[in-house]
Amino acid sequence: MSSEAEDRRNYFEGTSEEDALILDSIDRFLERDVKPYAHELEANDEYPEDIVAAMKELGLFGAIIDPEYGGLGLSASTYAKIVERVSTVWMSITGIFNSHLIMAAAVQRFGTKEQKQNYLPKFASGEVRGGLALTG
Repeated sequence: MSSEAEDRRNYFEGTSEEDALILDSIDRFLERDVKPYAHELEANDEYPEDIVAAMKELGLFGAIIDPEYGGLGLSASTYAKIVERVSTVWMSITGIFNSHLIMAAAVQRFGTKEQKQNYLPKFASGEVRGGLALTG
């Protein structure tokens, strides 16, 4: 086995074939659509609209939402691997989908049937984005 093939196998070790394909898609997205632009966007304090649109297309806004509501239904470990990869390239954009998914997880776990049916499909598609606020 070549060193590159062995490295790749170890990189995805303990990951299902389906999840490995998702992670590979994330890696390609980061190389192609994020890495070349992150520094300039961060330096100019610009909101990454094109990157967010691509994140919607990849399904990141529905990563942990159950498939019955239009999400990917990823495991916590696969989701953690996605966050790790994204953070390595540009930490700032993890907040865009992490805070959203914290809200989505709360609705998925504690929401009424009506709330789940109303909000989760919109959260999963990125049509509506969840957010959080803390008060003292």
